[in-house]
Amino acid sequence: MEGTPEQQVQQLKKEYERRVAEIQKATETGERSSEIAPEHQAVSEVTENMIQEQDPGFKASSHEPGRTADELPEEAQAKVRSWVSLALNDPSAGVKAAKDSGDPSLFDPLHKALTSNEVFQEMVKRGKLPELK
Repeated sequence: MEGTPEQQVQQLKKEYERRVAEIQKATETGERSSEIAPEHQAVSEVTENMIQEQDPGFKASSHEPGRTADELPEEAQAKVRSWVSLALNDPSAGVKAAKDSGDPSLFDPLHKALTSNEVFQEMVKRGKLPELK
């Protein structure tokens, strides 16, 4: 992802809004019957795509909302938390830091953390995502 952190956030927000609209349309036409809210599905997919820019082979294990990385050892949890903090301010920096760690097994926990309800609410609070209605 290119540009300043602010430009990256705007790119991600546009992609998020596009995916929400696509998912809602698919739901309305009966092409999608998932019980996952379109907004959470879109956040998960956009996050997955952002990680794939650094690791093209990455595939999220799930798009279910509300998951955490709590099952990791404390050291790995600390790494994931630091990457999430970075990503909240500079999306590509957080993912790049994860890649630079040399531990691709932490990409899925990073995806889980970035798409958790807690981080979703923090993004809404910071104005990076619209509030759910």
